[in-house]
Amino acid sequence: MPQQPSDSRQHLWSPITSDGGTLAPNALPAVDPVAVLKAHGLDVPPNLPAHVLDELVRVVTLVWVNGRIVPREHFYIDPSDEGLLFGRGIWESTRTVDHVPWLWPLHTERLLRTAADLGIGVDPARIPDAAEVTRYARALAGCDLVVRLNVTAGVPAAKRPGVVWMTAQLIPSPVAAVRLRTCPTVAPRDEPYRVWKTFQYGGRLAANQKAHDAGFDGALMVDAGDNLLEMAHANLFVRLADGWATPPANGDLLPGTVRQHLLAHAPVPIREQVVPRAALAGATEAFVTNSKIGIVPVTQIDGQTFAVGRETRELAEWLMPSPRVQG
Repeated sequence: MPQQPSDSRQHLWSPITSDGGTLAPNALPAVDPVAVLKAHGLDVPPNLPAHVLDELVRVVTLVWVNGRIVPREHFYIDPSDEGLLFGRGIWESTRTVDHVPWLWPLHTERLLRTAADLGIGVDPARIPDAAEVTRYARALAGCDLVVRLNVTAGVPAAKRPGVVWMTAQLIPSPVAAVRLRTCPTVAPRDEPYRVWKTFQYGGRLAANQKAHDAGFDGALMVDAGDNLLEMAHANLFVRLADGWATPPANGDLLPGTVRQHLLAHAPVPIREQVVPRAALAGATEAFVTNSKIGIVPVTQIDGQTFAVGRETRELAEWLMPSPRVQG
């Protein structure tokens, strides 16, 4: 939960810019924090301390736009922006650790590669670095958060650049394990919207919903050859008889930053390898990863079950940095 703010922190209704300046004193009206949170889908327990409500309202109402922290009501996107009209937008998301965005260089590198591949013009100088994201996160709350960076294509015909903005949310509650249902992949091979993080995420959301409707926690995509690919929003790792494997990033899946980090730095060997569904018969452990959840064990894929194994637990402990204890 959000922590007691220090005396130097400013009150909710004086939103601050990332350089420490303040917005106009009347930028936000004085309203009931509980009502604000309820309007954003958060039902909070009664009798929460005022400072906790204060920070929760900051998280749901303040956004970072081009270096300034402003109320959501002040956010504007051109009605002609191709990100709005055609889904020509890209995004990255990660949790913070001591307010520092986890694996941020990998996220910004991927975002700029995606922009180049999709012909979305964005000046790299407009992309916030880790220090800028940290200032935003600290302005919102004393606890760690999940931050999401978004970039739209703008209006190229009029030479109007798109919008660059960030939002934040509370880190999801820890998940002990997930059960997955396989389904056909949601886009043709080599389709750019299949391998990059773009606003065109509807197919993945629909696949997950179908899995939820069937009683599972999420969808696991398979290709036309019945090879395992990825979860709708996370990468898959499987412990086979001869070691750990993850499906290859060869145009069939969205390669995540945690996946990249594990392949380069994990304390045990992990290889890219085609993983047929039939190979699950010899698998002893499995997990999925993304930068919001870290590592989460997989305990079921369709009708096959797995134990939460020692190697999965050890990798999860190795992967996630622990925030410093606040004194």
